[in-house]
Amino acid sequence: MRLLSLLVVAATLGGCYEAEPEAYDRQQWLPRWSDVDGDCQNTRQELLIRLSLAPVTFSNERACTVVSGLWMDPYTGQFFQKASDLDVEHIVPLSWAHKHGGANWTREQRRAFAEDPANLWLVDDSHNQSKGDKGPDEWLPPYQPARTIYAQQFQSIAEKYGLM
Repeated sequence: MRLLSLLVVAATLGGCYEAEPEAYDRQQWLPRWSDVDGDCQNTRQELLIRLSLAPVTFSNERACTVVSGLWMDPYTGQFFQKASDLDVEHIVPLSWAHKHGGANWTREQRRAFAEDPANLWLVDDSHNQSKGDKGPDEWLPPYQPARTIYAQQFQSIAEKYGLM
């Protein structure tokens, strides 16, 4: 029942804005992953390191690029060992956020949203593509145990950024 109420809330989030001040352009949100702390590991690499269930290996001794580790895709429940098999997923998609208030944000606000760790999961690339820019009213993870967590996290991020 809780999932159903979250889906109703998510469905109502979908109709808040009728027109966009400007067209969505991903480059205005995330031209590339940043390396805020200057350690040569960008946001994607740091996420791979943080979420790995086993020690990671790197492509060279500088330890900038993760090659392998052990990750569980929350959308499917499957495990992956190759970093290249995973996409960084925006729980609240960038284009969805754009349509629901983010179009009015500054470039810095868009970038902060795009790289907010609370809005990022590592998922199988094919499921990331199948989700596209849909919210929980149009798409839910195929792995049943992840559905409630996904819907709750989506709502939490949408509320955090005022995407109502």
